[in-house]
Amino acid sequence: MSSLPTPTARRLTKPSWKDTRLLIGVLLVLLSVVIGAPAFRAADDRVGVWAANAPLTPGESIDESDLKRVDVQLGDGSATYLRSDRELPEGAVVDRELRAGELLPSSAVVSPLELDVQRVPVRVDPVSLSNLTKGSRVTVLAPAAPAPSAERRRSDERPTYEVVARRVTVYALPKSSGGVMGTGSGSAAILVVPKDLVAELLSLDDKDRPIKLVIEAGSPEKKD
Repeated sequence: MSSLPTPTARRLTKPSWKDTRLLIGVLLVLLSVVIGAPAFRAADDRVGVWAANAPLTPGESIDESDLKRVDVQLGDGSATYLRSDRELPEGAVVDRELRAGELLPSSAVVSPLELDVQRVPVRVDPVSLSNLTKGSRVTVLAPAAPAPSAERRRSDERPTYEVVARRVTVYALPKSSGGVMGTGSGSAAILVVPKDLVAELLSLDDKDRPIKLVIEAGSPEKKD
């Protein structure tokens, strides 16, 4: 019986730059880089815009220390917000309340001369301040005007309250003392109100008949 032929071993050789398969592989890698780079750039079209560092109230002046840069990807919608690579207008104020972290719309930054609101200190029932914080939106209630002396109710009856204004923003609250905010005769809170309500609110500032503030649904509240 004749023996089977022994196969000859082939030596491995290093690939050469002249190897067609190697050249094709290199070209494919280069092609993927050339095509992929613009695609990645197009996908990451984020822009830097300003956001509030802390709650801001209408009429409050702002500078860069009150803001933080946030990179967002909103497409054409990013033009709605104030870009962080642009300088803030000198003496800029905001004309609406903004929560901490909320993006700053370009339309919210105005000159103080354009504001239609003012800050008013008003004596408030301390009980109604317990869950309020700067930026809270409240409904302002005031005791109804007392009836003429001949028709006055008994002194032990509680007064009725009337709505004076809605969606009023709290700018500042009285500082607490010994865990109690203010006294029984009322504590001064600063509210941001339309200019046409200023005179009316000031006329209600009565230490014996403090107004009440009722927080509105969805408004920022004091955290425990």
